[in-house]
Amino acid sequence: MKRVYLTDYEQEILEGKHGEGTRMAMEIVIKMGELYGADRLIPVKRAHIDAAAYTTIWDAGTEFIVYLADHGAKCAVLTTINPLSRDIKNWKELGASEKFALKSKRLEDAYLKMGVIPTWTCAPYQSTNAPHFKEVVSWSESNAVNYVNSVLGARAERLPDMVDVCCAVTGRVPAYGRYLDENRKGDVLFRLEGFDDTWFQDSVDFAVLGYYIGEIVVNKVPVIEGLPERTMPDDFKALSAAAASGGAVALFHAVGLTPEAPTIEAAFQGTSDYEIRIVTPADMEAMEKRLNTATSDKVDMVLMGCPHLSANEIAEVAGLMKGKKVCDGTQFWIMTCETQYNLAVRSGAAQILEEAGVVITKDTCLMEMDEGDRRWEGQNFVTNSGKAAQYTPAINRVKIHMASTAGCVKAAVSGRFSGEVRR
Repeated sequence: MKRVYLTDYEQEILEGKHGEGTRMAMEIVIKMGELYGADRLIPVKRAHIDAAAYTTIWDAGTEFIVYLADHGAKCAVLTTINPLSRDIKNWKELGASEKFALKSKRLEDAYLKMGVIPTWTCAPYQSTNAPHFKEVVSWSESNAVNYVNSVLGARAERLPDMVDVCCAVTGRVPAYGRYLDENRKGDVLFRLEGFDDTWFQDSVDFAVLGYYIGEIVVNKVPVIEGLPERTMPDDFKALSAAAASGGAVALFHAVGLTPEAPTIEAAFQGTSDYEIRIVTPADMEAMEKRLNTATSDKVDMVLMGCPHLSANEIAEVAGLMKGKKVCDGTQFWIMTCETQYNLAVRSGAAQILEEAGVVITKDTCLMEMDEGDRRWEGQNFVTNSGKAAQYTPAINRVKIHMASTAGCVKAAVSGRFSGEVRR
């Protein structure tokens, strides 16, 4: 096992000169570096922690975080954090038990004691924490890692839960994986052919494409040729989340759109021995059918916000919902964070949606909520999220229909799924 070289400052931390909590965190970071064959640690300027939800790390993980906080560990850099297992303001209305809420609060309080910025979102790049090109960050949460690596050109890896906390406390990450330039070149070229202008007008197409690519490459680096110039950050967010869920993609390149891929040659770092895959509308339609597991057209729940919706997306939904009401017998949930919700309030979009019967949850995620909650079991969900299509059938025991933003609104208002995914 390769020994990790330490600077004098890093050695001081390991010797406990900066407190027991920080010492323990450094010990864990070094151990991870040894396991991955890193020869050194790299300083970071910012961090994002995944292990925020009680249902992610449970009692054992909570005890670890509380121990670090009680023994003086503080975030060494700007650090944001993922969604919680409860909506801090409305957990009772959403069905969480008091016992569960207290467990979640204990974890929240420990993080606040450590100096975490309480964004409580899986899309921190849309709420105060957006790294610049080539900046080294300590990052967790699969969609966020994929997004900042790919769309912003930062340097990140999919750090395991708990290790991400230790990296935030020490301000260091092991030098391995996608942190190293040689591990950032493309592996497979996905060339889009046969798509007219009706495609990629909505984020659902980017989600389906991301899932399709993720299944094929697993954890390699895909290069995508043919995405339209009109592709927006929220579209890349959908693609990033689905590719990380369908496979384990932590970095992709979109030719002409993302910073490390001005050309195909640049994306592959000048090499030419890469595989080429042609992607057609028929491939996308086949993937759509696979993701659609529901057989009934009855809609019990419309779910949007995985990853959390931006204020811009909330405004788009509000525009479609204006003057309409959610159908009796159907629920429509939008998940976001308090920061984006407050922007939606200031624009008036949140009020339109809530008056229409839409439930907007803040700082949480349906897939992280109260343990033992089986209220959704067997129900039919409509979503525009490839990540939700992957995880909610197993976690929430539901069936899924994929739909565009307009399709989600139509399903919520009518209580029925029309069968159209992309319109």
